[in-house]
Amino acid sequence: MLYEKKRIITHRSIWLILLLLGIIIPTIIAYAPPKDVEIIDDNGYIINYYESLNETNCEIEVIFNTNVDSGYITVAFYDDNDKLLSKEEKHFYGYGNTLSSTFFIDGKVDSYEILDYNNISVSNDAEFIAIQLFIYADIFIFSFFIASLLLSYKTYKYNDFDIIIYAGWYHHYLKVNGTKMDEHNTLISFTAIPLSCTLDDGTELNATITKSNRISLKINNQLYT
Repeated sequence: MLYEKKRIITHRSIWLILLLLGIIIPTIIAYAPPKDVEIIDDNGYIINYYESLNETNCEIEVIFNTNVDSGYITVAFYDDNDKLLSKEEKHFYGYGNTLSSTFFIDGKVDSYEILDYNNISVSNDAEFIAIQLFIYADIFIFSFFIASLLLSYKTYKYNDFDIIIYAGWYHHYLKVNGTKMDEHNTLISFTAIPLSCTLDDGTELNATITKSNRISLKINNQLYT
């Protein structure tokens, strides 16, 4: 297989694989089954005890095994004799994997117990950011994949001369019998790219590569196909 053909196939294959991965991976992320939400730890803090009111202001912090936004949690509060003072279900809010809420409980709180939790909203911020990044990457990759489809080359046989013209992204060249005779390197060209050389027998070759990488060849000023 010609080096030029192999080079073009390699470019197209790489960008196609990257494009497919850029579609498959975010799809897997978006449709992955939700993780089971479980409490892994909790902490309780007495902010203040108002003796004149016989009321305790306390904060309960609950830590989960995944990032969460909010949810309803039922907490039981006890005094120093393990007597139930109150059982409260409250809407907890938070950030990361931690939710918290503040309570005002009649009596002097000594201990608490998490009884139940439900309607826990799992945070998908990380997944959303990942999908957004993949979308931007896919736009970049798709552009290069389309550009790879414009890569081209042509081979010609003229007498004992094997002629190859390659139109790449940056490299554009004319080869005769495996020897590079002319070259033009540029990322962007607003005009057609001319390549030329004179063969050993005095024959003049003039190749033109258009802005869309289409190739034509003239031999002694006559179009050659």
